[in-house]
Amino acid sequence: MKQGIIARAGLSPSELEEVRALWEACNEHDGIEIKLNWSTLSSRPAGVTNDFVYVENNEMIGFLAIYSFLSTEVEISGMVHPKARRRGVFKQLVQAAMEECRRRGVTKLIFINERGSLSGKGFLTALGANFSFSEYVMVLDKQVTPPDAAQASLCIRKADAADTELLVRLNMSGFDMPESDTREYVKQTIDGEKERTWIAELGDNHEPIGKLGAMVEPGTSGFIYGFCVLPEFRGKGYGRQILSQTISELKQHDRAESIKLEVSVENEKALGLYESCGFAMRNAQDYYVLMLG
Repeated sequence: MKQGIIARAGLSPSELEEVRALWEACNEHDGIEIKLNWSTLSSRPAGVTNDFVYVENNEMIGFLAIYSFLSTEVEISGMVHPKARRRGVFKQLVQAAMEECRRRGVTKLIFINERGSLSGKGFLTALGANFSFSEYVMVLDKQVTPPDAAQASLCIRKADAADTELLVRLNMSGFDMPESDTREYVKQTIDGEKERTWIAELGDNHEPIGKLGAMVEPGTSGFIYGFCVLPEFRGKGYGRQILSQTISELKQHDRAESIKLEVSVENEKALGLYESCGFAMRNAQDYYVLMLG
């Protein structure tokens, strides 16, 4: 087997198992939970280098993943086995990822660091990355049924390509994204084998009032993201209804055993909404930005 860094355009089932074993070893040693998007890792696009593994003596001791949602920026997360640290392994993985990003013309790198990883923070600071924002990771502790039965006229449905313009409008309204970025994002997230988008509709005329996305791994976990409600419908209890129906869908249809989401630490209203729906805070992720020249 080849030693050192190996660039991969998609991971084999055995490599995914090795990544998971490495992830579990790092989490246990450091008392943290490193963010790795397992749904994305198991369904990488063909021919695109997004993963880098570091092999030594036929053992995977390092791993780094690139997540690309826009053509101009990527998110990056990774890890090194505790026994192989302080030897420059992660620095080499990051350099390989940076070379790949330069080749693609990507200028913005967003590194994800679990708040409990002081070594990760130190590395990113030394790299020249600047802290940008933080998000709480929340896990569904108990499902809470919304009390207002009068809102039963609200329903969610899966989005498809015909909803592109609607989703562009909802994303621009909910996240203040430029239209060009929004269209690219919608194209990537509207539908997939493990990634779905739902649209919330109200009343007999099926008026769209919001949207929500989820990545699902049947029998294991669901991850909710991209949740927004149009401004004129906020503060009326619809958010709780949308979340409740989505949770039921993930549990019943996809048999999700756990459900997670992330929320900005500065978004107190959203934090309160998620807590009222039964989510509890688990940890926090800090995001650092490095611009490539």
